Amino acid sequence: MLFDPAPKEDRRDLFDRESELEKLKALSSPIALTLGLRRTGKSSLIRIALKELSFPSIYLDLRRFDRKVYISYRDFLQEVQREVNRLTRADNSLLNFLKHVQGVSILGNEVRFKWGKDERLSLSSLLEGLEGWAEERDTRVILAMDEAQELRRLRGANLLPSLAYSYDNLRNVRFILGGSEMGLLYDYLRVEDPSGPLYGRAFLEVKLSPFSREEAIGFLRRGFQEHSVPFDKHEMVYERIGGIPGWLTYFGYYYMQERDLNASLQRALETAKRLIRQEFENFLRDKSLARERYLTVMRVISRCASWSEVKNALEAREGVEISDSEISNFLRQLMRASWIVKENGRYCPAEPLVGITFSG
Repeated sequence: MLFDPAPKEDRRDLFDRESELEKLKALSSPIALTLGLRRTGKSSLIRIALKELSFPSIYLDLRRFDRKVYISYRDFLQEVQREVNRLTRADNSLLNFLKHVQGVSILGNEVRFKWGKDERLSLSSLLEGLEGWAEERDTRVILAMDEAQELRRLRGANLLPSLAYSYDNLRNVRFILGGSEMGLLYDYLRVEDPSGPLYGRAFLEVKLSPFSREEAIGFLRRGFQEHSVPFDKHEMVYERIGGIPGWLTYFGYYYMQERDLNASLQRALETAKRLIRQEFENFLRDKSLARERYLTVMRVISRCASWSEVKNALEAREGVEISDSEISNFLRQLMRASWIVKENGRYCPAEPLVGITFSG
């Protein structure tokens, strides 16, 4: 159902994403990137693709670490371990390919990964074990990591050489990396760094855009038709909320409870603003010294602003001159994290409700 806020797991609950789904399922590169602003449907697309492909898969939702300043290698391996044990419960033949991998202990029908300094498990070794298992079964194994830009905060291990090794040598292992902070994901992967392990590799890129006016109206029409509920204010909803599928879903969900247009719009807007503030706090968690400056920049940009307007606002607030390089760095970091975009020489919120959230 379109108005269910939970991530979708069935193609029938997608709207107008069929071409993106088929493109992702083709897995035409060892590494596929699923990209788009927050709540454009990346997680749903990945989940549905994994379900329809029916390959053994490991799914890591790295949002579980979004409030941590850093992710330890132990944290990461424990998440992988949980998923690998799910695979072994479905087919314990995998244990035969993992029992000789350094850093893996077999306890009955479960695996335990070592993460300390001695005999720690390397991701490359684990991937080799998965490759052998997949080859014997004539299948593929998919490692999907949602919000993979969070890996830039991983401490104690560098996963990029393992990804490059798998890309070049393991024909039965595929990666799907989802990211809403697209610039930060590219930065983490070092795709434009000639010294980076993944430099020169071709990735499959599947990009999800917000709905256009026509698509948003079509989404709302279908959602209300699913519930046989008459509704004719689709354009008004689009004007207030915009084309982010997640926000439209919240409106529909609340309307089904309230049957009141204004109350449902207000609840959807409040939910969106609360989530946006929470996510921006996560963005700021390692920027405590510049926290107020970033908040000032977002308030100025909430209705779009030029570079000089941002600089003037920051200097007026602090009463001191701020270097041009600092101003540019603030804007660059916000663009990498997909909070703002640059359009016709001006900086604007990445989507309307981000602007509304910081305009008050």
